[in-house]
Amino acid sequence: MRITLNLDPYLARYAEEVRARLGVSRSEVFAMALRELRKAELAAAYRELAQDQTFLSDPWLDSDLEEVLEESSWS
Repeated sequence: MRITLNLDPYLARYAEEVRARLGVSRSEVFAMALRELRKAELAAAYRELAQDQTFLSDPWLDSDLEEVLEESSWS
């Protein structure tokens, strides 16, 4: 997909520096940046979810992990 971007000059210079340093295309520089942004946003969402007490106390999510970790005839 073709996209046209308008960037602040300092961001354009930085993108060009990264492109030259890594030996990749401009498209790859922006793809790498977007992948990293997506990872950061997902990590933040998971951290937020881990703090959500209503989510943590959902009975549908109770896995009975203690029972699974108990010694069994399979081990």
